[in-house]
Amino acid sequence: MVVAHSPQGQFAIMPNHAPFQATLDSAPLRIKTHEGVHTFAILTGVLRVSREGVTIVSPEVICAQEIDLAVVKARKETVEKKLAEAQDKAALLHELAALQAQERAKKGNV
Repeated sequence: MVVAHSPQGQFAIMPNHAPFQATLDSAPLRIKTHEGVHTFAILTGVLRVSREGVTIVSPEVICAQEIDLAVVKARKETVEKKLAEAQDKAALLHELAALQAQERAKKGNV
């Protein structure tokens, strides 16, 4: 089973799911297999379900086990301060979304 987030909200893909495609938000993505649950932070992307399985394409994917929460929180605080003072906020908003997804994935907030 795959649990992900789209702009419309959270959804799950079960085995033998009908063909489906969705845009993904910057958020945790959870994959449940017979080996256990694997959580990832993704920075937007696309999820596609076909007869062959589930395909996920994202410009940035980080395994929750590899996330150092202290580093993420410190960087997030720095970005939030810069954002308050910045004229061009697009790049900072992009980075903040990535950091928030990492933080949520590490904490298990899917």
